[in-house]
Amino acid sequence: ESQSQKESLNSMCSKSSSVNQEYTQALRTKSYEDMCTKVQSQIGRTSIRRSLSAPSPSTNAHCMTHLSESLLEPGRETLTKMIKTLNFHRLLVDYFQASSEACDVCELLLRGIHQTRTNYQRMRRAIKLAKLVYEGTSHAEGQSRLLCQELSAFAFLTNPLSAIVRVKLPGMHDNCVALFRELMSKRKQMRRRMKLARACKKVRGLGLIVSSGLISATSLVLTSCRIGMCNRKVKSMRPSSYPEKSSSFEGVSAQLDVAAKGVFILINDMDTVSRWAGRLHNEVEHGRSRAGMAVRNYTKKGEIVREVVKEFDVHITCFLEQLEELEEHIYLCLLTINRSRRLVVEEILIS
Repeated sequence: ESQSQKESLNSMCSKSSSVNQEYTQALRTKSYEDMCTKVQSQIGRTSIRRSLSAPSPSTNAHCMTHLSESLLEPGRETLTKMIKTLNFHRLLVDYFQASSEACDVCELLLRGIHQTRTNYQRMRRAIKLAKLVYEGTSHAEGQSRLLCQELSAFAFLTNPLSAIVRVKLPGMHDNCVALFRELMSKRKQMRRRMKLARACKKVRGLGLIVSSGLISATSLVLTSCRIGMCNRKVKSMRPSSYPEKSSSFEGVSAQLDVAAKGVFILINDMDTVSRWAGRLHNEVEHGRSRAGMAVRNYTKKGEIVREVVKEFDVHITCFLEQLEELEEHIYLCLLTINRSRRLVVEEILIS
């Protein structure tokens, strides 16, 4: 069983790698741009590569409250009606729930990225103030106090990525892995049942041939009577619902197969996001720690403040670029989630 699971995973990996290769091509496609437009219209950003000017009050995280509702395809209301009408398999319902939760986590990450950028505006101001202070300009003492205030405020800000990295992403990963295993197990079970059904149909076909031969060997008088009786018996032996049941098995198995592939790709995508967000979370924590240390030693060791601010000045641009890259990857994840959901729905409708 473990060997067959490994083979299935290898098959999934090969197909997942082809999807990953499409990422670079999808980065500037119309669907990608449409996804960006939807998100940006919710959070008030005019472009991905936005300027570092201070955001207006209208662009706060509250604007993103209904982001996941507007991004999911098919929408939750439509999907609820389809589930009731088409009688989805239980695991397909779980799949759509898992992909919906993944979309919610992506929304939370986008909120966290948005808030992290806002928080780093304080460090931009601190860098400007530090240059004025250490260049010996007039009013340096007042600017020095403002510098201390900015550093202190940044040190005491909550890390916007903490709850997502420590709780949401690990929890979602565990749920998706459990669902993937259940889908694989159910798919394997249904394939065994379909093989058994095909074997039974072959045996019945051979039985019909043998019985026809025996009947033809009897007398002409008895043949006419017994052929009619045999035909009725054969018909009664072959339930009319059996082919439909086999066809139903094949349809559901195909649906579960598409759902399993979607979950597998989702796990890989969100694991990448999780590692990426974890590194940025640690970077924020490091920055807060350094800013707090500078504030505590402000009056005693002014040189430490200069070093801390210089460190921020060197690394802040790179950090913000990494935030942008993570955001772009989240957009691609959302595209993949929607594409997988559409493929599952298409498979359900044609089965």
